[in-house]
Amino acid sequence: RGAVGRGRGVKSMSKSMRVVLLGPGLVGRAVCNLLKSSRSTHAARHGLDFKVVSLVDSSGYVATKEGLSDEVISAALSWKQDGNKMKDFSKGGAAAEMKAAIAEIGLDSSTCVIDCTGTDATTPFLVDALAKGCGVVTANKKPMCCPYTDYAKMMQTPTKIGFESTVGAGTPVVHTLNHIIASGDNINRIQGALSGTLGYLMSGLQEGKPYSEVVKEAHGLGYTEPDPRDDLGGMDVARKALILSRLWGSKLEMSDVKVEPLFPERFASLDIPEFMSSLPELDAEFAQKVSDAESSGKALRYVASIDEKSCVVGLKAVDKESPLGRLSGSDNLVEFYTDIYGEKPVVVQGAGAGDAVTAVGVVADLVRVSQ
Repeated sequence: RGAVGRGRGVKSMSKSMRVVLLGPGLVGRAVCNLLKSSRSTHAARHGLDFKVVSLVDSSGYVATKEGLSDEVISAALSWKQDGNKMKDFSKGGAAAEMKAAIAEIGLDSSTCVIDCTGTDATTPFLVDALAKGCGVVTANKKPMCCPYTDYAKMMQTPTKIGFESTVGAGTPVVHTLNHIIASGDNINRIQGALSGTLGYLMSGLQEGKPYSEVVKEAHGLGYTEPDPRDDLGGMDVARKALILSRLWGSKLEMSDVKVEPLFPERFASLDIPEFMSSLPELDAEFAQKVSDAESSGKALRYVASIDEKSCVVGLKAVDKESPLGRLSGSDNLVEFYTDIYGEKPVVVQGAGAGDAVTAVGVVADLVRVSQ
């Protein structure tokens, strides 16, 4: 009986899919490694054979129509890891020649473009790739937060685009929202903690640590960006919130999302050392916010709150016994409140960052859009 179970779903023929990878950095490297280690599983269970035909960074590319060998991919990724540009790789070409090289490879239904960059400059390329019948998978949030007109173009073929890793890395937040929508259940609101860095900060504050101490601790451990304001400003959470809002059905723009930064406007113009040395000025204010929440039986969290008409990102006191209230550490957690589930929401929790976890979301999406 066990043998029969293991044999179910095995495919006898493999469909070849060409992969163009934009952004061969840390996440891109993890994606390539996972594709290599999962090759036999993808063939046996899904009938898919993925061939990486191009690696592209902002300087240039390496590409071949037949597919890059594992040795070339490994060498190119190591070249990038050492701080070099793709255009200077032994088999590489400059950005000016990239359009012709990609055209020679061909963008069609047998090709999937993966975006592991962090720029909105890839948006036109992704829109064009989808129009040509390609699959598109993005871990990059910015294209999904583009002007709504471009977003609508990309979503004309929803089965050909995957963006699980834009919210919660590989934790299936986007999948769960799609699942609820497909069921016909009516969603009333969504709220979640969508930043591991800010989750770490909130946990530290709840333990009684001063705001300045926890920020400096997170910065020293590498949990924040080099400039902690990139995390404390809330824009990363705002992008994730907008992605969920649009998937639910809104036509909101990035400018419609209300964002509460965790530092005053006067701190925005300081250089990084000045910013870090000024943080103790905020300790009393944040200690009071935590105390106010505690006195009413609540816990302070940095929350994305989404309903049908609005998207708000900022500090919120939540019930201590709620899933968000019990959350500690750097995990992401999202609560989906619906008619059928009532006040006991569907809850998704897991690691919200990490190269390997993000790659899991990317590759799972790649399989889906390729079938």
